[in-house]
Amino acid sequence: MAPRALVTGSSGFVGGHVTRRLVADGFEVTGLDVAPPAGTFDPAVREVTLDIRDQQRVSTLVEELRPDVVFHIAAQASVAVSMREPRTDVETNALATLELALAAAAAGTRRFVFISTGGALHGEPPPDQLPANEETAVAPMSVYGASKAAAEIYLGVVSQQSGMEVSILRPSNIYGPGQNPHGEAGVIAIVARAMLQGEPVTLFGDGSQTRDYVYIDDTVEAVIRAAAGAPDVCDISTGIEISTGSIFETLARLTGYERPSNYADDRPGDIQRIALDPAKAARVWDWRPLVTFEDGVARTVDWFRDSLATEGQANS
Repeated sequence: MAPRALVTGSSGFVGGHVTRRLVADGFEVTGLDVAPPAGTFDPAVREVTLDIRDQQRVSTLVEELRPDVVFHIAAQASVAVSMREPRTDVETNALATLELALAAAAAGTRRFVFISTGGALHGEPPPDQLPANEETAVAPMSVYGASKAAAEIYLGVVSQQSGMEVSILRPSNIYGPGQNPHGEAGVIAIVARAMLQGEPVTLFGDGSQTRDYVYIDDTVEAVIRAAAGAPDVCDISTGIEISTGSIFETLARLTGYERPSNYADDRPGDIQRIALDPAKAARVWDWRPLVTFEDGVARTVDWFRDSLATEGQANS
């Protein structure tokens, strides 16, 4: 009998990639998302359109499914939005996670895999040593980071009280084909699409801010290993700082973009520097990032170029 998996956020960037991988690996998959999946429905996946904050309906679904593994990916994922709408962020990222975990434990779920955050768990000034690791003090400066940290603590309590195993991934900035270029998170997707369309590009800050970027395929592999390996908490990252200015230059070269960038003030909650050490994930889950930044960005640009060409043909 195929193992049963529930994937929250299944219509999103990371959730969609994880869902496809689970189907390929032979799981019986149910996807849960506030929005239906875009494009063609996968007949191998049962898709349920449901807000993760709807406690009663979510609990009823989990009780019905009795999943072996829950992959909890649904989230309010924007630092900027979290600062403007803190209640929504906390309800989505912290309270809904607690309620889902309680329902999963009651339904006999073996493993709960949670996608937390890496960089947003840290603030200003940046940690004394970069790359930071899992032992670095958690000191978020955004509501988003705080809500994810709270969710991690809640999961620890549920695991301790119920015996349900919990694996927590703390990814750095995830990027790659299929990322939404229309939101407020995902600078590579946003800038790549804008450049390919010849639109002006605005960077927040002065271009010196750094982040650690991990490719989507590497992230999905980490999620799968987090479900199968020992339950633990691991950073999923490269350990390499990449500046926003370097991203602009790399994308401009790959797209042939010749206009200068515009700059806007830093957004509330944004940190200046962060990188995360992937060494623990290598020890615990035998996971390592395989896709270089240059290669990953090139693949992402190619995907957006093809996507825009398809859109153009559909509109002609």
